[in-house]
Amino acid sequence: MLELEFAGIRIQLPSNQPLLLLKHPERNLYLPLWIGAPEASAIAMSEQGLTPPRPMTHDLMINVFEALKVQLDRVEIVSVDNAIFTADLVLSNGVRVDSRSSDAVALAVRAQCPIMCTEEVLQTAGVVIETSTEEEPPEEQMREFREFLDNIDPEDFS
Repeated sequence: MLELEFAGIRIQLPSNQPLLLLKHPERNLYLPLWIGAPEASAIAMSEQGLTPPRPMTHDLMINVFEALKVQLDRVEIVSVDNAIFTADLVLSNGVRVDSRSSDAVALAVRAQCPIMCTEEVLQTAGVVIETSTEEEPPEEQMREFREFLDNIDPEDFS
């Protein structure tokens, strides 16, 4: 298993489809996951430190874990088939729970636990983002990254 970092959520234009990006920290390799708007909103709210007045679904799950005296140790992205990713929630008591990858990442962001991925999934669906050998200003890197996002489609990973 390889640990990935949460790299953010982007909106792919013109479809306005949310795209969750995970990055392998030692490679220039990203794992893009198309997710629904509710999951994107839940992840973005948590990343920004916003707390709703009442618990949303992912907050509720964390509260249930706490009430049951278990923690979310890590999430594992374990398979991909036709651009559909499968994940497992791994709890502190050793129990594994099947999950959609978007829900797993939303929980991991809240619990601040590791996001793991199999080498096979990363090799199958990972995308290398080319960078030049010279140091580029951050604005240029962001421009290239946005251009990359504007030109990919879910079919690229099937």
